[in-house]
Amino acid sequence: MSSFVIPPKPEGATWTDDQWKAIMEKNKDILVAAAAGSGKTAVLVERIIQKILSEDNPIDVDELLVVTFTNASAAEMRHRIGEALEKAINKDPKSRHLRKQLSLLNKASISTLHSFCMEVIRKYYYLIDVDPGFRIADETEAQLIRDEVMDELFEEEYGLKDNEPFFRLVDSFTSDRSDSALMDIVRDIYDFAVSNPMPSNYLQSMIDMYDTTKAANLEDLPFIQALLFDIELQLDGAKEMIQRGLEVTKLPGGPAPRAENFLDDLNVINTLIQANRDSWSALYNAMQTWSFSRAKQVKGDHYDKELTEKAQKLRDKAKKKIQDIKEELFLRKPEGFLRDMDQMRPLIQTLVHLVTAFSERFEKAKREKGLVDYADLEHYCLAILTGEFSSTGVFLPSEAALTYRNHFNEVFVDEYQDVNMVQETILRLVAKEDEINGNLFMVGDVKQSIVRP
Repeated sequence: MSSFVIPPKPEGATWTDDQWKAIMEKNKDILVAAAAGSGKTAVLVERIIQKILSEDNPIDVDELLVVTFTNASAAEMRHRIGEALEKAINKDPKSRHLRKQLSLLNKASISTLHSFCMEVIRKYYYLIDVDPGFRIADETEAQLIRDEVMDELFEEEYGLKDNEPFFRLVDSFTSDRSDSALMDIVRDIYDFAVSNPMPSNYLQSMIDMYDTTKAANLEDLPFIQALLFDIELQLDGAKEMIQRGLEVTKLPGGPAPRAENFLDDLNVINTLIQANRDSWSALYNAMQTWSFSRAKQVKGDHYDKELTEKAQKLRDKAKKKIQDIKEELFLRKPEGFLRDMDQMRPLIQTLVHLVTAFSERFEKAKREKGLVDYADLEHYCLAILTGEFSSTGVFLPSEAALTYRNHFNEVFVDEYQDVNMVQETILRLVAKEDEINGNLFMVGDVKQSIVRP
């Protein structure tokens, strides 16, 4: 554990204590999670500047990998760093180090992750089976190829004799008029699969999830614990609403008689939370009998109508949240889920077969045209940076990855919430291995996430 002491903020600095700590902390992986507009990117840029201007251990700007989500963001970040350097030079015009940074700025690794992947591939293409003359397909071009491959795949499947598994899948996921819904499902699963470091393993895990042969009860299925965890988060949310409603009843003019209702509601939710921790079956039984008590009457001018309505809205929202959980997951007995899993497994196997066939054909079509898409860039880069796997399945760095790891003093990631698992793996391969003494600095807002698999 680092014993580094955060230096005091400069006089006149507008950074909060937490922001300043994030800017100055050293020798560990750091994630700055905050809402939009809270100055996360400004903190990231300031940290870069402090790294460059450090009196004790100044670094060169090209020793940093700075990953942004868009080219515009990369250009803006480069501009902001340049402005800060020019400002520092005005204060210290004789500094060779600062003037050197301006000359290095244009070739510094400040870009989107895909641009970094491109750099890695151009440099090490000979380590993998890829034509260095490839071209990146634009969005329209890639979509046309996808559509053509999908249409050909389905046409062939319809033409195969005794292809009952495919026809059962079509009947299950399409309407009488069109099979476009099934095509969309294949596309979505493909996109999610390739956002994983090992797409084939992910697809196999889909099939394995429906394997009930080793499941004596529902809790033995691989995804149930994650589902129970999600349910508890939702129940905690309902509980928080009830607690807020209870506080409203205590305010001057608040609906005091309803306090008893909210206390009863808390007991109901606590019972559900405990049942959720016990087992799926226990939660199923609890969900069949739960109810909120009848609201106490609130009459008289000494009760504030707005506070009464506010408390009631909180109670209604909590009740709806619990009712939605019941209707989505607990209308059927647990053993019914196991039967459903058995019946669904052949359909999932066929669906995975379609996704795999689509993936292979799409890859072939792109190669024939000398094209790659952004997912290809990520996987080619990952292949270059991966040496082998550990006994636990962890990606170990190749010589190329170690070269980058030794070169980069720190790895910065903006909009971290949008990083998928392939990108995460790439970043981990070029950053220091030890998180406690790491050099990965990330900023993001989980509420804005658009991809996290």
